[in-house]
Amino acid sequence: MKRSLILTGCLAFFLSACGGALGPPPPVSTSSPTAPPTEEVHQEAVVFPTGDYDNPIPDIGTKFTLTAAQQALFDTYSKDFNFDISVFKGAAPVDVAQVYIECGNEGLWEGEYNLFYLGAAKITKAQYKAGDEQDLSTRDIRTRRDYANLVFPMLNDGKFTDNGDGSGYIEFDSVESTSDYQDIVNVKAKMNLQQVNGIWLINYNKIFETETETASETASQ
Repeated sequence: MKRSLILTGCLAFFLSACGGALGPPPPVSTSSPTAPPTEEVHQEAVVFPTGDYDNPIPDIGTKFTLTAAQQALFDTYSKDFNFDISVFKGAAPVDVAQVYIECGNEGLWEGEYNLFYLGAAKITKAQYKAGDEQDLSTRDIRTRRDYANLVFPMLNDGKFTDNGDGSGYIEFDSVESTSDYQDIVNVKAKMNLQQVNGIWLINYNKIFETETETASETASQ
């Protein structure tokens, strides 16, 4: 029997130490209800650590990579921390998704935020940035790319389904693991998007869903 679950997040952008779960960071309050509005925040240069790194993620021989066209999109989008989503006008949903993941790998929280369709969500840039900082205060930023190598190497080969109402999803093969990374199992994952003015954006309210099938469940069928 397959069980469906919505992946939730405990890191800034999508990657989580919670067994490979994914999702946006929790909103972090940056002011009291009576405080005056704070100045809008923007991306600053990201400094990666250069010291020893004990990689906690299992290496199963997979890598998350961008195509040449996706790399060009990422370079244009992130140049000078501009993050102008108009560069994605007409871009395929999977290209948007790949750039979104790469923004997280590189610590570009504002690049992630601008690619969200927020809908009813009431999270500001300041709150999202605070969530990113909170995540980086507890773990090495280099784990993000290692999680992407584990969870997203087959995202680029995913199949996009247009729901016909401005929404759609990419279905792709992925993995999920137990908290100690001992029992890695295959999953079918969905990444949900919403189209706004001809641009596909990541649906912040429900980014990921998965269907997991363990070896014991398969044997019982």
